[in-house]
Amino acid sequence: MSHILLAGFMGTGKSTVGRALAEVLHLPFADCDDRITTLAGKAIPQIFTEDGEAAFRALETHVLASLLQEQSHVLALGGGALNSEENRALAKRAGALICLTADPATIYQRVSAQPGQRPLLQVADPMARIRELLDARQSSYAQADVMVDTTDVEPAAVVERMLDWLNRVHVNLGERSYDIHIQEECHAWIGAQLAGLPDRISSAVIISHRDIDRNYGDAVRANLEDAGLPHHTLLVPAGERYKSMETATRLYGELIQRKVDRKAVIVALGGGVIGDLAGFLAATYLRGIRFAQIPTTLLAMVDSSVGGKVGVNHALGKNMIGAFLQPAVVLIDPNSLATLPLRELRSGLAEVIKYGVIWDEDFFAYLEGHVEGILRLEPPCIKHIVRRSCQIKAVVVGEDERESGLRIILNYGHTVAHAVETSTNYERYTHGEAISIGMVIAARIAHGMGMLPVETVHRLIHLLERFGLPTHLPQSDPSVLMSLMESDKKAVAGAVRFVLPTQMGHVEVANNVPRDILRRALTSSK
Repeated sequence: MSHILLAGFMGTGKSTVGRALAEVLHLPFADCDDRITTLAGKAIPQIFTEDGEAAFRALETHVLASLLQEQSHVLALGGGALNSEENRALAKRAGALICLTADPATIYQRVSAQPGQRPLLQVADPMARIRELLDARQSSYAQADVMVDTTDVEPAAVVERMLDWLNRVHVNLGERSYDIHIQEECHAWIGAQLAGLPDRISSAVIISHRDIDRNYGDAVRANLEDAGLPHHTLLVPAGERYKSMETATRLYGELIQRKVDRKAVIVALGGGVIGDLAGFLAATYLRGIRFAQIPTTLLAMVDSSVGGKVGVNHALGKNMIGAFLQPAVVLIDPNSLATLPLRELRSGLAEVIKYGVIWDEDFFAYLEGHVEGILRLEPPCIKHIVRRSCQIKAVVVGEDERESGLRIILNYGHTVAHAVETSTNYERYTHGEAISIGMVIAARIAHGMGMLPVETVHRLIHLLERFGLPTHLPQSDPSVLMSLMESDKKAVAGAVRFVLPTQMGHVEVANNVPRDILRRALTSSK
């Protein structure tokens, strides 16, 4: 179960806004304080008076843990719930945590209408007490994923702000900034999104393959027509081997013959192969035109559609020919995953797990606790993992667009993965399966170098295996993979750079991995 949790000080509107949000999302609503009252058989002021605050806080933790085992909810937490480290951990691992805020005067005005219901304000100077408690809780509230100010804002407008955050991730790159929209059927917004760009669009060129076009092409074309945009559709065969210069050359000819000009936009409709190929075309045709992404696989949603890396493969290496070109917009419809084969869903989950390892241990723990819901494609679970993955990548890309520093951490598991894919001619493993193997080998290298406890390696392997992903290579010659890694595009002067975990949620770059440790990691099956 994945939940939306509302935290914040008393009087910020958690219950009112929570009920309204739950209604919009068609989810049940639960108020932790109401559940505590029911369980204790008495009102909260009476619990404070008769049993003390410590007893109330223990009940609060018990009720929160119990609610998080139920179906997906919008949950309103008590004002002091996040003071508890245990409660914070429970909340962070349960789903999206939103903190509502308001200024002290607004809070005082709202709570003064409920005399006797706020035991912590039964003092001579309630306003001073409000300020004192707000200061004390500020660091706890800051642990939320986002803060939403409710001062002088109607509940309906607060709900709209929360929905905007839940359904949109902004990639902040100055004039190259763009939004990632995550909402059901949003692929049908493409016409309005393109028509709203600063410069006029002359036409749109959809790049896709037959199966994807059969599912979504008509809706996309109808929306382009509604926006008054002429369009063409170019189809390519499915498969990594078609992400090549040969395919690109054929498509260049199609674009030229159709007189596609510099004011056109290329729309990538499909998975990572389509996105990379279409983006490469956009980056190089007429020295660069705009493009948009409509990813239809989980891997593309959380990785290749975000960040602006585009390219094609060469027989001697994956993604050896490419460019940087940020999309104008990314439209992610989580419902499109319903048509995805299970193997492809699992493949995308490798990239999702990667974000937990490199950046956010709480997110990794969330994945551990929601394996079944994710594999069942429960909407709150899927939306949360897509949004959180995109948020992490957006932060990294926003700080380092062209991989001069921080962005290299996104390559965790990829150094080995690219060698595995090249050595098997892109036919034995999906990209995500190769990354799964690569992440485990990188973790084993880190352990062999004394950087990572073996328990963390096992924790990673266990989660990957629960999602049905491979975690080791069958018997093979490690010398072949080691040679391919030395030719990897991220190697510097022949030195292979590895992104290695040092703890869950943190990685470091190593340029000097001893060959004997690398060889052992490549051949280990434990």
